[in-house]
Amino acid sequence: MLNLEPLAAKSASLMVSDEPKKAENLITKSVAVLAEQGVYAFGLFLASRKDRESRQASDIDGAIRKILTDAGLCEDAPRISMAEYYGSISKKRGKESEIDALRRLLLTKQLMETALNYGRYHAKAQGG
Repeated sequence: MLNLEPLAAKSASLMVSDEPKKAENLITKSVAVLAEQGVYAFGLFLASRKDRESRQASDIDGAIRKILTDAGLCEDAPRISMAEYYGSISKKRGKESEIDALRRLLLTKQLMETALNYGRYHAKAQGG
């Protein structure tokens, strides 16, 4: 049994770089997209961030990929795009039943939301 709470806390610290206010704003937007529209929309949202938000989007993506890999919910795939990566999460894997795929997706989404919320709190604590 894996305790996901410390993984979420560790992931939160990776999301916040040297600009906590910008990180807090983007994390807040990201968690809203994830909660309302799902994992794939979250990936598309991060991929669409340009210029002044691209660094924060990359930090968030890296932190989420790490927690999902550490939790065994996704394979490490650093070379594929954000849209591809988050789109693949909802697909059935190998001999996995559709029910098991749905359970994995729901757990993945819940873990992502927890990590993002912790990231918001972490950014606030750093002066965001």
